Amino acid sequence: MIDAEVETQNTCMIPKIEPQSANRINKQHGLLSYKGGLVLHDLLILMAVTLVCCRPWNSAAQFLLNGLMVAATISLAINFRLYSYHLIFSLRHHLVAIGKTFLFALLTLSIVIAIMTIPEETINAYLVPVTLVTATAVVAINRKFNWDLLGLLYPVGFSFFIIGIFESIRVYFPLESSFSWYPSFRMLFLGAVSIIICRTILVHLIFNRLLRKRFRRQVLIVGANSEANTFAKHVLDKNAPFWIAGTVEGAHYENCRLTEVPNKACLGDLRQLPELSLQHKISEIVVTSKSISKHDLIAILDFCTSAGINAWFSPRLMPIIDVKLHIDSFCGKPMIRLCSQKRSWLFYKLKHISDALITLPAFILQMPFFLMIMALIKLESKGPVFYLARAIGKSGSPFNMYKFRSMYVDSDKSIHQQYVTKLIKGEIDQEDAEKGPIKIVQDPRVTKVGRILRKLSLDELPQLINVLKGQMSLVGPRPCLPYEYEIYQDWHKKRTAVRPGITGLWQVTGRSEVLFEDMILLDLYYIYNNSLMLDLQILFETVFVVLGKKGAY
Repeated sequence: MIDAEVETQNTCMIPKIEPQSANRINKQHGLLSYKGGLVLHDLLILMAVTLVCCRPWNSAAQFLLNGLMVAATISLAINFRLYSYHLIFSLRHHLVAIGKTFLFALLTLSIVIAIMTIPEETINAYLVPVTLVTATAVVAINRKFNWDLLGLLYPVGFSFFIIGIFESIRVYFPLESSFSWYPSFRMLFLGAVSIIICRTILVHLIFNRLLRKRFRRQVLIVGANSEANTFAKHVLDKNAPFWIAGTVEGAHYENCRLTEVPNKACLGDLRQLPELSLQHKISEIVVTSKSISKHDLIAILDFCTSAGINAWFSPRLMPIIDVKLHIDSFCGKPMIRLCSQKRSWLFYKLKHISDALITLPAFILQMPFFLMIMALIKLESKGPVFYLARAIGKSGSPFNMYKFRSMYVDSDKSIHQQYVTKLIKGEIDQEDAEKGPIKIVQDPRVTKVGRILRKLSLDELPQLINVLKGQMSLVGPRPCLPYEYEIYQDWHKKRTAVRPGITGLWQVTGRSEVLFEDMILLDLYYIYNNSLMLDLQILFETVFVVLGKKGAY
């Protein structure tokens, strides 16, 4: 029964897209020109306002400060989705996002002024502890009450960045005796007024009305159920800048026409997705079909990533993400978005550098604790301190993963292997999960010290060595063992597309309570939405999970 199911799932309906076709589809969207034009528009306006508020030939230091504030404002605009095609078509949302951007820019400037005007002795004594306490409090309150307060950390980070650059260059541009903070406040005020006026004209008059046909994007819906009809009607009722090109479906695709929206035909089945996307210039694919298999769901995602198309899913198709993660919005409708953008070589280099910058000092600081654990392991039982597990890394490449030994030497590995095999094959279902954790508890092979180490997740501390060696990352999918990899289905193996991590999404969302396929979906969500900010959020959440001993056995 299981073998038949696996064979069915491994037969993907969507043909693999050729590189030439992917390039053709990528070039036809034009979203880059839309977003790039808005970024250039904002930069030109803010720089023009900066020239009006402070002339560089009179005050180089003030011009430098305002230039840094312009960079911070653009970064905040990106954070508040001021360049999101799906959101700024709404005038209300657009104005709210602009207001938030400049309020946070004002807060950033206020922090810069406070730090630079407070006596140096006070700053040296209190800045670091106050910042750490404030950041911890914000994260804790955000986690406890589910308030969206993490954005408050952006002004703090930007202010430190601005002060660092400003103080470094100040050697060449000393503060004049007539230096004033007033031009910076004036720049932000005039910049906000100018951006509101110019963006309203550009986006809501020129883009959304006069050039509406040029900037409308084509959407293809996979499915024709009630949710597909609801989604299509929502897009039309909102007068969103999208055309519903039609629908596609798997089996019996002749009956996949939408009933609530007129003139929206069934274009074909999933096997025709590449040619239909090219023919109709599709830039967004929305999946609402409840009958679609997870294998085909991942195949659609792979196609979208190769073709530069955004994939959107109904939260009902991925309930683990609906419950555990922040849901995005397609023109005001809650949906799960899996980005089409491919991360560049530079992004992964920056991720590797940030891993090293965090890991190296952490490894040095915890060395005394590291040595104490080694002594306790050695005193309790015979055998090596470290356990070298042969694990599967990026692209299926094996490597030696370091862990503190938590079991007696020569323990029987078949217990764990049989259990994990049943888990991967789906022989442990949701009913089993509701009865208890999906993990072996009270394992007789584990030592007393090992049980404590596992409870606090300290047995994984040596994996910092793997991070420094470039074999692992701080955040990413957990590495699997070779025998696990051998029984993976094809879509399971896609979690090895990036370097494995010490912690990841499934560890901070459900850990031992998450079913295997849900774990895979969370890993894939992370891979396709990977960002340095998401990594920081997962690292923050990991601290609370470990302290709360959630899901550890």
